[in-house]
Amino acid sequence: MEGMEQLDTVISFRDGGSGIARELQRAASRSQNSRSERNLLTAFRDISSWCDQFSLPKTISDIAKQLYKRSDEERLLRGKPLDAVIAACIFIACRQAHVPRTFREICNLTKVQKKTLGQCYKALEQAFNLSPGASSTSSAPSPSTGPETLLVRYCNHLDLPANVQSICSDIIIAARKHGIADGRSPVSIAGGAIYFTCLLLDKPKSVRDISAVAGVSEGTIKLVYRLYYGAKEKLVKQEWIDDGKAKLDRLPFDSTK
Repeated sequence: MEGMEQLDTVISFRDGGSGIARELQRAASRSQNSRSERNLLTAFRDISSWCDQFSLPKTISDIAKQLYKRSDEERLLRGKPLDAVIAACIFIACRQAHVPRTFREICNLTKVQKKTLGQCYKALEQAFNLSPGASSTSSAPSPSTGPETLLVRYCNHLDLPANVQSICSDIIIAARKHGIADGRSPVSIAGGAIYFTCLLLDKPKSVRDISAVAGVSEGTIKLVYRLYYGAKEKLVKQEWIDDGKAKLDRLPFDSTK
């Protein structure tokens, strides 16, 4: 019964010349317009509420509302759950405003299944002629949801000093250059790199804390850590060691310690 509110009523023109059909059509039109307005107001209210919960700026809320209104007018996602359509609009709005959020974060906020969100996003992406991460009003691509983009938010939530974020970003770039942890999701890489960097700089944070902030399992964070540990000489700059910021012997072989 999902999408029930988007069903239409069609009234026949044949009424034997009684004029009843025209009256019914007028009544149905008034009802349809009223229902459409109610649905739009409900969607706008939910968008504002979710953006507030996510601490997103008003500009993103406004973009998401514009996207939703357009998709509703063009009936791009008829039959799809309202929550999933709204979630997809917020996801695209975040990318357009250059503050991308991951599918996992949007799903955790809206309680929409990842598969359903993906379907709605793909449909809107094609309908609005968007390349991944692009704006519907500009052909210039916006930054993808890479691990470096996620670092700022994760480090802030973990209350880590600025130098941790800076060094962690350099480590991720070096790892990418050497093909370390290739194929892993940006969320996993960001979580594992933060854990690796915190131990390296003696700013320890538990795997559990990082897992809670990044929304990825502790096992995944440990796996990325082990990959980084195996190539630590390639990732840690000598100048960090010379300055006394970093010490390789702080990195345990067993990441559970």
